[in-house]
Order: sequence, then structure tokens, then C-alpha cells
Amino acid sequence: MEPEIFINFKHYDNAVGKNSEKLLNDFNSIRNQNGLYYCISPTDLWLQKSFPSLKIFGQHVDSNSYGAYTGSISMESMIDIGIKGSLLNHSEKRIGSTTIEETVKKSKKLDFEIVLCVEDLHEVEKYSNLEPTYIAYEPPELIGGNVSVSSAKPEIIAQAAKACNGKTKLLVGAGVKTRKDIEVSMDLGASGVLIASGIIRNTKPINMLVSLSNNR
Repeated sequence: MEPEIFINFKHYDNAVGKNSEKLLNDFNSIRNQNGLYYCISPTDLWLQKSFPSLKIFGQHVDSNSYGAYTGSISMESMIDIGIKGSLLNHSEKRIGSTTIEETVKKSKKLDFEIVLCVEDLHEVEKYSNLEPTYIAYEPPELIGGNVSVSSAKPEIIAQAAKACNGKTKLLVGAGVKTRKDIEVSMDLGASGVLIASGIIRNTKPINMLVSLSNNR
């Protein structure tokens, strides 16, 4: 089984605005897009129209619908431009548990995929009952570093996969840099990875993604 790879563009200078479009254009050259997801800045989500064959996700979504909600990013507005999912509760944009519950419940009604980011096994167990499409386990102390979660905390990956109980797919992140990191994670029960700097900050992001995914 091939991994599902979610690439978080974050708000890196080489991954927003015109540079986001350039990256997506490079990634679009990969013929086999199976299992590849691109989580881009909210100001760039309109690019889904330019790259209809790519699975583009948001980096955050709010629980409210249309209305007087200044600064909000509603599911409805994302769906309207072809976006079918989003990260939620990333360690760099944490939200409260009540909002998480409201947002995940709403996502099910709208058939909108949520990648719910969590920081530890306790949160995996707490939120797995909501059955989001994905739970992404990312220990915050490893994010952006050179030590992979698959080598630092492999036992937690196995426990997290068990807690998901087959109803939610498990992704792992933080420090993922090699194909071996992905394979170890999948052997422990994960469906794939959430990765940012390992691809986006690489000198050749397209080459790095190809090497990690084995896609061409």
C-alpha cells in the first residue's frame, strides 16, 4: 500500500503567493498523484481552479457558515472553489476542544475531510471518538527538526494506530525526512505522513517529494 502524503506549505516565503503557484506547477508534473495532498495558505486556495487535478487542502477551517464572521474561513466557501478538506488544530494554530468537536461534526455533514492534528497519545484517544477522516500525530518538540517521530517515538505510533480503531486514518509528522521514516510509520499502523519543511524547505522540493512517494 502506498502512503498518503500531506505536504504542508505553512507560510514559508518560498511557498506562498506566486511561489505557491510555482511549487504547485512543479508538483503537477508528477503523473501519479495518488495519495498526494497539498495544504496551502488560505490566501492561495483559489489556485485549486488552476490545478483541478491536484488535491488541495486548507491549513485551517472555521466552524461557522456564511455570515458576519470577519476573518473566518468557512467550509462552504472552501467547497465552493473545489477544496475538499483542511488541516485543523495544527500545533501552530491550536483551537479549543469545543470548536474541534463542532468543526468535525459539521465536516461530516458536508462531506469535508478533516486532518485533525494532535500533540500526544492522550489527544489521539480523546478525539478518535469524533472519527475525523484523519488524525495527524505530531509531537511539537520534533516539528521542524532532524529526528523523525518514527525513530524517536515508534511505540506511540503503534498505540495511536490502535486508538484510531480503524475508523480514522492515522498520519504521523515531525522530522520526517526519508522514505524509511514513512515505511516504518506505516509498518506501525499509520496510513501516511504530514510533512512540511522536509519537502518545502528542500533545495529541490519536487525531487524530494518524488523520492518520498515513489511517484513519477
